Amino acid sequence: MNSESVTHLLLEAASLMLVGMVFVFSFLGLLIIGVHLIARFCEAFPGEMQEAPINVKKNNQAVQPGIDGNVIAAISAAVHTHRQHSKR
Repeated sequence: MNSESVTHLLLEAASLMLVGMVFVFSFLGLLIIGVHLIARFCEAFPGEMQEAPINVKKNNQAVQPGIDGNVIAAISAAVHTHRQHSKR
């Protein structure tokens, strides 16, 4: 290879690297600006806040409102049975 072709290849590689780095830098900058704009929008229009469900401890088990204790017992029994059969 002659020195002209190597120089040409190196210049082409450097320009391609520069274009790629500028593209990535601008994409990340736009992403940061977008996240900040979304945060400001959410602060300006908060919407309705939903209350977290209250967990009541009963016999070291968390009970959620709206779930029947019999359903929890049936699910626990099914999981226990499955684990016992899986060990074999």
